[in-house]
Amino acid sequence: MKYPQNKMVWNGTEFMHIWIKGNSMKEFQPYHQVYGICFNDKNEILICKSSEKGPWQIAGGHPEGDETIEETLKREMIEEVDVKVKNIKLLGAQLTYPLSNPERKGYQIRCICEVEELLPQTPDPANGNTWVRKFVPMEKVTEYVQWQVTGDAMFKDAIELYNKK
Repeated sequence: MKYPQNKMVWNGTEFMHIWIKGNSMKEFQPYHQVYGICFNDKNEILICKSSEKGPWQIAGGHPEGDETIEETLKREMIEEVDVKVKNIKLLGAQLTYPLSNPERKGYQIRCICEVEELLPQTPDPANGNTWVRKFVPMEKVTEYVQWQVTGDAMFKDAIELYNKK
């Protein structure tokens, strides 16, 4: 099976990104990030950016201690965008590695979830920034979050999984 993939430069290093849809955490080890594609009751997806000038993305981050993916996602959604989430489901993962060191592979877990409660915004404890958050129609999310081939495939799979509920 051929997986969607593309190369991206991040902090001056070129990385390979490969999108892998899946429903078992066993296939996504080791993982170092958990991100959520969060839907509201209007069939919109929550997007965010850490500052007015930053690029649009989805909320998420690194697990702390022995957190599960659900615990990590719930914490990160509160810290970054002040949203309580529910109905978390594993969607898959993005396999990443620097092209200069392919042995340094890791997974970025992607889940879908739903808004449980939208809270007043507060500064992110990690950097003191108050994130910009916005809901966009799910069919237009890739116009905002431009993560190339892997992002397009990930959002397509997220919308399909969400619509099966």
